[in-house]
This record gives sequence, structure tokens and C-alpha cells, in this order.
Amino acid sequence: MPGEFLQACAAGEVWLFCKTCQEAKNFNTVEHLRSIENPAYWGPEPWWQDTREFRCPDCGGVQQSALERQMP
Repeated sequence: MPGEFLQACAAGEVWLFCKTCQEAKNFNTVEHLRSIENPAYWGPEPWWQDTREFRCPDCGGVQQSALERQMP
């Protein structure tokens, strides 16, 4: 359900990986440029299957990364 995704984002549990910095970046701290849907996924939770294009706040690089959820 989308509510679970939104709650995970609000709780700081969603991360993206910056290849330039070689470290995970919190979903809430990056500049989101676009979402790239996974056309092969037809399940009930498409938002977890997206790839995000984002700008890293530390190196300024534009990256693409799959979403990862890290529970506290």
C-alpha cells in the first residue's frame, strides 16, 4: 500500500546509493529528479521497484539507484 511507502520515507528508512561517494544516502536528503518505473514488475507495490534519479547533496553528482529500505 502507498501508505507504507510514505511512512517508511517519513521514518527515514528509505535509502539510495551514490556511486560517486560509495555510500548510501537517505531518501529525504537528496534532490529527486525523476522516478523510473520498472516495466517488468506487475505486483502490488510498484513504488519499491522504481529506480530514482537524484542529485547527491554531498558530491553534487546525478545518480540512478534502486530504492532500499533499512529498518531501524
